[in-house]
Amino acid sequence: MKNKFTNLSFAGKTVLFGLFISVFSCRTAELAVNNDLKNETETYAVKGRQGFQVGQVLSFGDFKTSKVKRGWTSGYSIPFIVNFQGAKEKLSFQQFSANGSSAEVALVSRFNETEYEPIKNYFSVSLKYRNYFAGSVKPAGDNAVWDFIVHNVDGNSRSLKNNSTVGFVRNNNIKIDISGIRELEGSPSLVTLGNVYGYEFVLNGKVIGAVSTVNNGKVWFKKDLDVDLKLVLASISSGLMLRNSVEENALSMQ
Repeated sequence: MKNKFTNLSFAGKTVLFGLFISVFSCRTAELAVNNDLKNETETYAVKGRQGFQVGQVLSFGDFKTSKVKRGWTSGYSIPFIVNFQGAKEKLSFQQFSANGSSAEVALVSRFNETEYEPIKNYFSVSLKYRNYFAGSVKPAGDNAVWDFIVHNVDGNSRSLKNNSTVGFVRNNNIKIDISGIRELEGSPSLVTLGNVYGYEFVLNGKVIGAVSTVNNGKVWFKKDLDVDLKLVLASISSGLMLRNSVEENALSMQ
């Protein structure tokens, strides 16, 4: 009798959980950003993330990419490219801002097994995962190249332990931490904990921006950010949103 009651209780919880998922899926999912981004922040809707990838251009606010190239060409001068030619997923583009500044961007994921040690050495990181997203941003007219890496970029894991999604972007003088966001507005963390829906950028302990990879995407930047720093964050935000599309395309061809 006790087992029967337990089974019924479990079944009831399962039904309620299913009903919640159904109701939540009818609403537009919104990334749960840090409270620091709810004031004095510029919020941008994104265009170009959905649809055809041939000739794809991504834009938000005053920022816009060139046509995204799947795979690298010899025209790019970023040193990062030389180190990781064997990665299975590669894309590159130019990022433009309203003041006429631009940056070359190169991104990679799905590394070959032989490249994990070079990643470790290049970024001086301890490798705990096999799921990385990395790249470089080279602003025009600036010798300083920004390198970035995100560990466990998708966040999927059978274990809730050590399931963090973290990374950083750096040049010679500045380091900005990148953290995965696993919460959606109005959704219990139990439902969303297994996936990453966006990323936040943290400088000196303060959240300065974020990017959502849910649906069409969305970008947040603090208003007082330096314009050159915004260009770098815009480049990485574009890459993180484009990467999601790249991965879905790769899976659909398998």
